[in-house]
Amino acid sequence: MWFEQIVRKETGCAAYMVGALDSGECAVFDPLWDVQPYLDMAAAYGARIRYVIDSHSHADHVSGARRLVEASGAELIMPALADIAFEARRVSGGDRMTMGEVSLEFVHTPGHRPEQLCLLITDHSRGSQPWCMLTADFLLVGDVARPDLAQGGVEGAEVTFDLAIPQLDGLADYVEVYPGHVAGST
Repeated sequence: MWFEQIVRKETGCAAYMVGALDSGECAVFDPLWDVQPYLDMAAAYGARIRYVIDSHSHADHVSGARRLVEASGAELIMPALADIAFEARRVSGGDRMTMGEVSLEFVHTPGHRPEQLCLLITDHSRGSQPWCMLTADFLLVGDVARPDLAQGGVEGAEVTFDLAIPQLDGLADYVEVYPGHVAGST
């Protein structure tokens, strides 16, 4: 398996690429507007972009997911609860997808947005347990995401702490956590 983080320094937004060496496929998680870095990265690995995944409806940056799907022929994956008016495969917490030796499991983590999904990644060539989680805008560097953008702040905070944070309880200590925003984020 291969794994890459792509950061837009101006906003501190992070996107991720996960590739399966066995099948030559990859997935892009939360792509930013400029899709060329993802196309270049896939080409560098000799991979075909199979899935383009948006974790939630973004308010802090413009998603490049639909542009990347058009440029690559990949399948667009969106949360089942997302309020969208375009074609996409809908997924919910607990749903899984595979690419070669890599399995992707969606984890529902509402609070920042009601539809928010994280991605738990297992590289079966390394072992049967997950080794990392992409947390999108749920967990940030040293913080949790704002819960007041899609609902009232108190309601969003309650959902974050009562429903989203308990999703992390079963993760082993060695599972690496990657946020959707890094230092320097606005």
